[in-house]
Amino acid sequence: MVRRSNTVLGIITVGVLFLTRVFGQATEVHVLPVQGNVYMLAGAGGNITLQTGKDGLLLVDTGLAGMADRTLAAVRTVSKEPIRFIVNTGADSDHTGGNAAIAKTGNTIADNNFLSDLPGSSIMPGAKIIAHLNVLDRLSRASGGGPAAPSDAWPTDTYTTPEKKLFVNGEAVVLYREPSAHTDGDTIVFFRRSDVISTGDLFDVDRYPVVDLQRGGSVQGIIAALNHIIELTVPADKKRVEHTSFRAMAGSAIKRISSSTRQC
Repeated sequence: MVRRSNTVLGIITVGVLFLTRVFGQATEVHVLPVQGNVYMLAGAGGNITLQTGKDGLLLVDTGLAGMADRTLAAVRTVSKEPIRFIVNTGADSDHTGGNAAIAKTGNTIADNNFLSDLPGSSIMPGAKIIAHLNVLDRLSRASGGGPAAPSDAWPTDTYTTPEKKLFVNGEAVVLYREPSAHTDGDTIVFFRRSDVISTGDLFDVDRYPVVDLQRGGSVQGIIAALNHIIELTVPADKKRVEHTSFRAMAGSAIKRISSSTRQC
């Protein structure tokens, strides 16, 4: 994590190796508080971010399909509120595998008054699944010899702009598209009041990011994404950052990736 003056900026990464190292074999989903009403669920595949509050629950990614029941059980140890939103940071199965099973347990308030829960609101079954349009394109068609994902796992709300803004549980939640990075559909999620960033597959403390060239990824896109995350971690008032571990690791990754690219 990167500590700002008076606040903490949490970086939630893919964390593929984290659970095995800390808890042993990753067969259970563990809940780790990040700060405020934001939690990390680890052990379901890629790490999952959970935001709680009176407006309902927001999840960033849903882990592997086979871990969906355990993921839901872990969520319910934190809150019994309905799941309203799921944000997918990419199309990989360790981020989207639980979409169908988890989304069907939630619901969406279909009119513009959903945060106020006004009388007459239309509650629709199923949580809203949000992702970049390219994630929908990949999940909805067969590729690499495998079948398309089931239709109830597909995003129901897509975006193509550089960013998409939500306001949930009293804070702005900003989705930033990181083009041609790990793939061509990557999103990072910034919880502004909580100062938490979910990076998906773009940063991992255990290894360099994977560039999936066949699905539109690129080395330069990874470097640009890491630089963007670093920019988001710098305090606007330029006060001293007390803990710079994330920025140091990301900066080192950028230098080494850039060096390797020049040598090729």
